Amino acid sequence: MQCNSLEEVRSNIDRIDDGIIKLIAERTQYVTQAASFKKNEEGVKDSSRVEKVIQKVRTKAEAYGANPDMVEKLYRDMIASFIKMEMKTFEGDGKILLANLDKVTTTELGRERIKKNLKLTEEDPVAFCLQKIKDSRCGITRNGKNWYCQIDGITITVNAYSYTIITAHKVR
Repeated sequence: MQCNSLEEVRSNIDRIDDGIIKLIAERTQYVTQAASFKKNEEGVKDSSRVEKVIQKVRTKAEAYGANPDMVEKLYRDMIASFIKMEMKTFEGDGKILLANLDKVTTTELGRERIKKNLKLTEEDPVAFCLQKIKDSRCGITRNGKNWYCQIDGITITVNAYSYTIITAHKVR
């Protein structure tokens, strides 16, 4: 481990950096797989899991002679980046909404608004909207706190936190 020149030190650091980057890439592949098993934002953010990982890496850092505070900061930053990556995956393809359709509902005011906007007479507006959202042709996007589902000239707006259908209307 003793080096005879600055160039040798830097060469070893570069070699170690290469190994770290390869391991981060491998970790990324597993994080991406983990996202497919998660049904909601709480599953992605899982603060109890984060704290277990932090405790584990702090203990290992101490055992290996690394600075536990520095290792904790690195891991918190890395985990935060992975959470952002997973959330973009969920938000981009509507996966969270589709996995939680059993929670989708609306208020009485929402029911009336949907019936009026879509000119529904007898049909249950929530069942109608769910049928549209489930359709493979439905384009689901998220912007801030709402999901927007577009199909057959209709936009259905669903609150991403409460899974409440806010409104549905024909696109003009």
